[in-house]
Amino acid sequence: MGRRVRDISYNRIYEKIIMAKIIAIAENFAFGPISKLVTVTRKLREHGHEIIFIGDGTAYELGSKEKYNEIYKCNTDSPKFSAWAAPIFKKADLLLSSCDRSSIILAQKLGIPHVWLDILFFWWDEIPEYVLNADLYIQQNSLDNTRNLKKYRGKTKNMKIVGPIIDMSYKNIKKKKQLLVAYGGMEGAGWYKVGKDSMYPYTFSKLIINTVDTSKYDKVLFVGNDRITKDLKKKYGNKKYIFSMLSHDNMLKAIGESEDILMVPGLETPLEAIAYERPAFFIPPSNSSQYVQLDEFRSLGLAKMTNSIHFADYFPYVKMAGRNLRQIMTEYLDELRKFENSKDILIDCSKRIHSYLNSTKEEKSAQFIKQKLFNKKLGVGGLDKTVTLIENYINTL
Repeated sequence: MGRRVRDISYNRIYEKIIMAKIIAIAENFAFGPISKLVTVTRKLREHGHEIIFIGDGTAYELGSKEKYNEIYKCNTDSPKFSAWAAPIFKKADLLLSSCDRSSIILAQKLGIPHVWLDILFFWWDEIPEYVLNADLYIQQNSLDNTRNLKKYRGKTKNMKIVGPIIDMSYKNIKKKKQLLVAYGGMEGAGWYKVGKDSMYPYTFSKLIINTVDTSKYDKVLFVGNDRITKDLKKKYGNKKYIFSMLSHDNMLKAIGESEDILMVPGLETPLEAIAYERPAFFIPPSNSSQYVQLDEFRSLGLAKMTNSIHFADYFPYVKMAGRNLRQIMTEYLDELRKFENSKDILIDCSKRIHSYLNSTKEEKSAQFIKQKLFNKKLGVGGLDKTVTLIENYINTL
C-alpha cells in the first residue's frame, strides 16, 4: 500500500485517508454494472485515488470515456485473463469489482484486498461462496431483496447495504424541449445480442420516428451502446433525431434536462430518473431482468398502465423472479420475438406512448409522489456512504 495521505476537515474532526491504487472492473452486461462503477470511481478520483480500469464490450465502451490513470481492454471471462492481468493486480492496493466474478477470483488467488459492489443482489438466482467471502460486500438497496437476504446475509463475510448510488450533480439543470429515449446498454455478452437474438432498438426507434408525434420537441435523443446507435444513426439520424452513446456524466445531464423520458425498465436509469424527479414512461423490457424489474415497478406504483408497457399486457404473465437465469432469458427472448412481430401490438404501443407524451404536466407530475416515497424507503446518500466504506476499508490495510 502506498502511503500518500490526504487530510480532511469536518467540523474540526481530522481524518487521514490513505491514497490507494485501485483496479476497477465491471461485468460486461449492458450498462448497469459499469455505470455504477463509473459513479463510484469518479468520486474516488476526486478524492485523489489512482484508478486502473479494465473492461470489455459495453463495460469498456462506457468506462473508456472516463479519465482513468490507466485503461485496458480485456475480456475478464477469457481463459487468458488471469495470466494477463496478474502483473497489473500485483501492483494495485485494491480491486473494486462491480458484479464481475472473474476479477474477484483472481484477487482472492493473489491475496489482493477486494470490494464487491452489488447492484443486483435482489436478482441473483445463486451467489457463489467466493463472492460472499469478499473482503467488503456493498449491496445497493433498490428492489425487493427479501428472498436473497434470508438466503445469504448470514453467509457473507462483511456486507454493508447502502441506498441508491447516484450522482445528483445535474438534478436542477435547465430543462430543454427534448425527448430522451434510453435503451441502456442493449446487449449482454454471452446472454443476448442485438441483430441475432433481438431487434429491439431497431423496432422501437422505427416505431417512435414513424408513428409517434414528437413535433413538440426540438430534439429526440436516442441513447444506447456505441455499435447500435452508430447503425441507427445511419438509418434514421438527422437534426431532429439524434442517436448517440453518451458518457455517464452526459447521460445524467440528458436525464436532468429532458422534458420527457422513454426508457427501458432497467435499474440504474430508472433509479436516476426517479432521484431527479423526472416524468418517465417505461417502454417494454429489453431483457429478462427488466421483465422482473417492471413487475416490481408496477407493484410499487412507480409504473402503471398509463406510463408503462409490459409483455404481460398482451401475453399470459410469466413469473420469472427467482428462477434459473438462463431459462428465463430463453423464455423472454421467445416472447420478445412474438412481440416484435405483431403489427397490432406495436400499433397499440405507439398509441400508448403518444397518449402519455400528450398528457398534462399535472398528470405526469403525479408520479413524483410515489417516487419520493420509494426514495425515502431505500435511503439517501448512497454514493457518499459507498465511498466512505471503501476509504475506511483502505485505511485498515
